[in-house]
Amino acid sequence: MKLFATTCLVISLLGFNLSCSASSDGLQVLAAASLTEAFEEIANEFENKTGNKVTLSFAGSSSLAAQIEDGAPADVIALADEETFERVKQSGRLTQHDETIFATNYLTIITPIGNPASIKEISDLEGNIVALCQEQVPCGRLTKEITTSLLIEIQPATWEPNVRSVRTKVELGEVDAGVVYVTDVTNRVVSIPIKDSEQIKTRYPIAIMDNAKPPSGEFVDFILSPNGQRILNRHGFGEPQ
Repeated sequence: MKLFATTCLVISLLGFNLSCSASSDGLQVLAAASLTEAFEEIANEFENKTGNKVTLSFAGSSSLAAQIEDGAPADVIALADEETFERVKQSGRLTQHDETIFATNYLTIITPIGNPASIKEISDLEGNIVALCQEQVPCGRLTKEITTSLLIEIQPATWEPNVRSVRTKVELGEVDAGVVYVTDVTNRVVSIPIKDSEQIKTRYPIAIMDNAKPPSGEFVDFILSPNGQRILNRHGFGEPQ
């Protein structure tokens, strides 16, 4: 099936942001990097159902919030936590409607295939070569919450701008382990559960921007619909809570 959605994966590896220009006749949707595959599938089904074109731009939530603060064009924005979303609300660019929680997620450890450093639990990350999300992005903030509660201090070899960058470091064998969302686990890494991490979840908010194109509401409704929720669940996301 042809994927009609134009996707721009925005990853800040060197401290700067890439961006893609929005189509004047389609919806511009900014979404957290962890939503990439799920939103690509959702956008495809939405386009097939409604005929409305969707342009997706992905990056770390803090990078997307900064883009909104800088006036970047957008119709819909979906981030990986409510704390970062406060910056979007403070920008004054949302409609009168508040954000809606549409999914949840939690963290896991990943290692290269074969788990060469023999990581068994999160305390094993101390003293090993580890990639973590920067603390200002949702996955980094959640990691900090977990390690603080467990009285563990990890000194990562690298701070990454989003979970996909962490996963790439692990897949390439550049680090012994990383911490990502469970939705980012693939067959190219080994997943090691973090005890009780399911109890420390992040909630994903979505909202319509001011002066958004009319189909924006339809797109959000589709994500909240049983069909949209089935797609998110298939990609590992939890139900809104």
